[in-house]
Amino acid sequence: MKSFDVSRFVFSIAAVAFLGNATAQAQCSDLFFSEYIEGWSNNKALEIYNPTDAQIDLSDYRIERYSNGATAAEDNQKVALEGTLMADDVVVVVLDKQDPDGVDFEAPVWDELAAVADLWLCPVYNDNNTMYFNGNDARVLRQISTNDGVDVFGKIGEDPGTTGWAEVTQNHTLVRKQSVTAGDINAVDDFGVYDQWDSLEVNTFDQLGFHFCDCGTTSVLETPQRMELDVFPNPASGEVVFVRSNVGFHSLTLRNLAGQEVQRQSVNGRKVAEVDLGAVAPGLYLVEAWNEHGLRSTHRMVRK
Repeated sequence: MKSFDVSRFVFSIAAVAFLGNATAQAQCSDLFFSEYIEGWSNNKALEIYNPTDAQIDLSDYRIERYSNGATAAEDNQKVALEGTLMADDVVVVVLDKQDPDGVDFEAPVWDELAAVADLWLCPVYNDNNTMYFNGNDARVLRQISTNDGVDVFGKIGEDPGTTGWAEVTQNHTLVRKQSVTAGDINAVDDFGVYDQWDSLEVNTFDQLGFHFCDCGTTSVLETPQRMELDVFPNPASGEVVFVRSNVGFHSLTLRNLAGQEVQRQSVNGRKVAEVDLGAVAPGLYLVEAWNEHGLRSTHRMVRK
């Protein structure tokens, strides 16, 4: 008589709970992880991308941590998001360590990472340790209202230690490949990190705040072009910044992170525009540009 493996039974339940009623994730239809930061000390961050053409209420989603091969996340390993995420935009979630005088386990995240943070989460480990990870913990992005997992990073139930996929995730920045258009909803398959992610050097933060995806944006072009924006200087300490694009654009809008329009200007098809920030308060903003074909792109800007 074969022995009954209780751990496998529990794990199968966790897998079913993760998948919910879905058998496949429709392309470009829901949020997914677009960047993973496992840096030195407390430099921990996750970027989440909205590939759809509509804004999404983040309060209906949470991040879960499955630590060291666990098949279930404890209550203090789940944290809900907040705010609204605009179409074709990202939210950068950072471990809440901001005390400049903090040392050891309370050391602050580096300034470069703090500058692009949208949500600060989980400041106290014992209260909630979802954002505490060191390269071998699986992460799940779950929609709360449906209880469906919409993306998984890593493999639930597997602790790779310092080998396997942890060799790529520990002390690295990972960026989701442009060809990926939906989250991974199979919680128990092998984590094909190289298939879906580009691995960068530790403490690489300059890819945060934007994401390029083949979902693209709504466009009336038969063959869509990609519109890429750059804002300089950024962060902006003066009263003027320049916005540059690879294609000419006709409209430029500055929005706060709630999606509210702060100012708008016409650009008349140029590839470079000068933006006056004299009346703009310090904070984080989204620079949004449109061209005559309806192509849209955004870029995050920090106003000091």
